[in-house]
Amino acid sequence: MEKKNIFKNEIDKPSIFQFILRMIPKLIFLAVTVIIVLPLLPIYWLGCLVWVRPPNVPYLQQLLRYLKHTWTVSPENPILPFFGRVWLSLSLFHFYIGSPIRGIAWLLDELLYGRLLNKISIHKPFFVISAGRSGSTQITRYIEEDQRLVAPTILQCMFPYLWLWRLVSNTIGRIINPEKVREMIKSAMPAELWERHELDPFKADTFDGAFLSFHFHRFSLYLGPEVAKEDFNMANIAPYDEQIKKNDFVRLVDRLARKAIYFSGAPAEWESRRFYLKGHFLFAAQSLCERYQDAYFLTVIREPVSRIRSGINYMRVNPPDPVLGPVPWSWLTDTLIHTEVFYGKVEQKWFTQETNGHRSVIRFTEFVDDLESSMKRIYKDYFNSDELPPHIPTNHSPRERKHYTVNRTLSELGVDEGALKNKLSDYIDWCQSV
Repeated sequence: MEKKNIFKNEIDKPSIFQFILRMIPKLIFLAVTVIIVLPLLPIYWLGCLVWVRPPNVPYLQQLLRYLKHTWTVSPENPILPFFGRVWLSLSLFHFYIGSPIRGIAWLLDELLYGRLLNKISIHKPFFVISAGRSGSTQITRYIEEDQRLVAPTILQCMFPYLWLWRLVSNTIGRIINPEKVREMIKSAMPAELWERHELDPFKADTFDGAFLSFHFHRFSLYLGPEVAKEDFNMANIAPYDEQIKKNDFVRLVDRLARKAIYFSGAPAEWESRRFYLKGHFLFAAQSLCERYQDAYFLTVIREPVSRIRSGINYMRVNPPDPVLGPVPWSWLTDTLIHTEVFYGKVEQKWFTQETNGHRSVIRFTEFVDDLESSMKRIYKDYFNSDELPPHIPTNHSPRERKHYTVNRTLSELGVDEGALKNKLSDYIDWCQSV
């Protein structure tokens, strides 16, 4: 049994009184958002006509599709109760109605910096695309310190507005200690999440989490596994998602790259800077490859069974919905078994295709056991350099072994480990032979 923590039992349901208490502020916030947004809509529409529709704004078709799912899906073990459907509907409306504010924030960059951003060139971008819980974050911690690279922080990815970056850096950024911000974010997160992922808001992190938060995909986990298998799949593009995961994603990455390069220093330095981005966005790998023909792609591959177990537990301890609680174990398990098996097949195929040498694979075990050789290979492939820069260590710092508060085994989750290994047999062989 898990130790008692912030997560309530899945069979518990809030009383009508508790639900009403949650609904009152929700409705108030919804009404306030409508009042704020209505006068801004003409500005937003005009901006879309002058420039182009921002890639960080969800579509009406998405809203309608998710509302339809909310009232028609029938997940089991547990079911989605009526109060949950009402809550989800209001959450979807609130999210969509507030989105023009993000759109205006994006368009303000086009007004202030659009012409300058268009003049910036993006040379040899560096994309780390690997499965969740693969160890790619640790590689990023080493590589992002290279002064030749520009790696936007997770805060910049969540708020991709150059005017805001400059405003904050010249005002409250001079007053508030970064360590204070880290402590504030840590205190707002579940301790169980921090055990598994020590998020640093001023470092690079998983970009697709920020991107998908601009759209409705994060809500898919609360609609049951059948919806989540399609919409929370980092290697798949459903027909209804092509505009978002192909076009909008690449547009946002391209603009983010230009903004990050602009923000990194004087114009004389822009030409020498290279863009770096890390995430699980395998769904966009081919589109990025076609957009940037000199791009470099790196993946970190790791024994998948333990990684999938870690991923299920990690997703479980993400911040829970205030009414629905955490995503049910059974839904997460069903979803991630499907999406991770699918991801592995696509990853293996894409990274082993004939290429011009712009795709590299690092085994996690190799990275752990021989850091120096792993980093030398990356630097040779990308920078064509035989030597590592001084900031790259040759050995890992000692890490404290953690005892996770929430750490269910696959058998506890009802997964047949033998059957899972059979599904992943080709991928496992690849992980051992690269």
